[in-house]
Amino acid sequence: MKIDDDSVYVFRNFFTKQACKKYSNTIKDIGFKEWPLPFEERVQDITNDPVVQVVKDFLNQTLNINLKITQAQTQNWHVNSYSELHVHDSQSRMQTKYNSLIYLNDDFEGGEFITEGGLKLKPEQGMLTFFNGQVVKHGTNKVFGKDRKTLIFWWKDV
Repeated sequence: MKIDDDSVYVFRNFFTKQACKKYSNTIKDIGFKEWPLPFEERVQDITNDPVVQVVKDFLNQTLNINLKITQAQTQNWHVNSYSELHVHDSQSRMQTKYNSLIYLNDDFEGGEFITEGGLKLKPEQGMLTFFNGQVVKHGTNKVFGKDRKTLIFWWKDV
């Protein structure tokens, strides 16, 4: 499979419900808060967690690429949070080219992954996504009801 710089790759049911629950339980519930809540209050580093190698091996084999992790995090998009369309450039994550996410829950409203190209992807529990964060202008619609919990991986080429 050839990697297109402006594509978003979706792998449904990558994670089991049990694995999603395990990681989701490590993320503190926040609920409704005024936006923006400091990033540090919504994430925790998991760069050395074994899940990083599992995702890396899968993506490298499936997409025929060679990735190196720059950081992995748990992430809480709490109720009322969102992200405007953006890319990762010299102002943010300069050493990172690709992003992938594993969605740990889907029992919230809103919170769709969106792109400038018109993609509107409703997260599904266990789904893995992969895209070039320097090229694909992306964001997250406002979250309602319950927190949206993910694992996020920041990659570079080797």
